[in-house]
Amino acid sequence: MLRRFLPPAIAAGVMLASFALAQAPEGQTGYLTPDTTPSTLRIMPPPPPPASGRGADDRSIFEVTRALKGTPRWDLATRDADLRPGPTLFACALGVELDSANAPVLSRLFDRVAIDARGVIDPPKDHYDRPRPYLSRPDAATCIDKTDALTKSASYPSGHATLSWAWGLILAELAPDRATEIMMRARAIGESRIVCGVHYLSDVEEGRTNGSVLVAALHASPDFRADLEKAREEVRSDRETPHVGPEGCLDADQAAANPPY
Repeated sequence: MLRRFLPPAIAAGVMLASFALAQAPEGQTGYLTPDTTPSTLRIMPPPPPPASGRGADDRSIFEVTRALKGTPRWDLATRDADLRPGPTLFACALGVELDSANAPVLSRLFDRVAIDARGVIDPPKDHYDRPRPYLSRPDAATCIDKTDALTKSASYPSGHATLSWAWGLILAELAPDRATEIMMRARAIGESRIVCGVHYLSDVEEGRTNGSVLVAALHASPDFRADLEKAREEVRSDRETPHVGPEGCLDADQAAANPPY
C-alpha cells in the first residue's frame, strides 16, 4: 500500500519522519489525483547495483563526506533537513524572505505540492527499498538522528531532493530573473542529504528527476495554474522590499557554488 493512502494519522507520521514537514491543515489536499499522478516507478531506473561502478561511487562519496562533520556545510545540511520553512529556504537565492505571513498563497501552494510529492516518491521507495547509506556502517556520523522512522524510510529516491527541486522549479518560474540562484539553492538542499549521510548521490539525482516530473504534471491542474498566477503577483509585490542581507547567506551561497563531492 502506498503511504499516501494510509489513514491520515499514520500518513502524517510518515511525512514528518521523511520530510520534517508540518502536518497539513485539516482538509487540505494536493493538486493531483491518483489518476493524474505520474508513475515514477515506470520512469526512473533502478538504483545502481552495489557491485556496479556507480554503486562504488555512491559508497565512496558517502565515506568522503563524513569528513564534513563540524564544518559550516554540515551545519547547513542539518538545517536543510527541516523542510517546514518552505519558501524561506530560498530566501538568500531570491533576496527576500517569504513565509506564510507575507506570502500565504505561495506557502499554501508549497504545502499542497508537498502532499502531491508523496505520490511520486513512495512507489519507487517502496518498490526498491534501498537501505540508507549509514546502515552499511552504523558508526558513521549523520547530521540528524538515525531514528527508526528514518531507517524504515527507503533511501531511493530522495524525498528531500524531489520536493526541494520541485519547489525550486516553481519559484524559478515566479522569479525567472533569479532562476539560476534558485536552482543552485535547490540543488544544494538535495546535496545536503548526501552531506548529512542519509542519502547516496544517486538517490539525490533521481530525486531531481522526480521533482521535474512532478512539476510537469502539476501544470496540467487548473487549480495549480490558478494558484501559481496568484503567487506570481504575491512574489512580485514582496520582492519590492527585499530584506535578506549577504551576512546571513554566506554558507548557503558557498554550498550552492561548491558541491560537496
